[in-house]
Amino acid sequence: MEEVGELARLINHRFGTKPKKPGERDQDLAEELADVLFVVLCMANEQGIDLDEAFDGIMEKYRHRDGDRWVRRVD
Repeated sequence: MEEVGELARLINHRFGTKPKKPGERDQDLAEELADVLFVVLCMANEQGIDLDEAFDGIMEKYRHRDGDRWVRRVD
């Protein structure tokens, strides 16, 4: 789960109040998000979790709970 910590550190540097340490390399947000996604996919696979099904369920929860907070985009 080191990747989650790296993503959190990047977000703190970009949007929070924690400055980077001298000499600390710049991190790419897209790369860090992809790292976390990869780890999540590996964990789900190892545990036999169907992420499509889980994601559909969680989106239904958010649609029900937060349906008045956003408008669905139609392209």
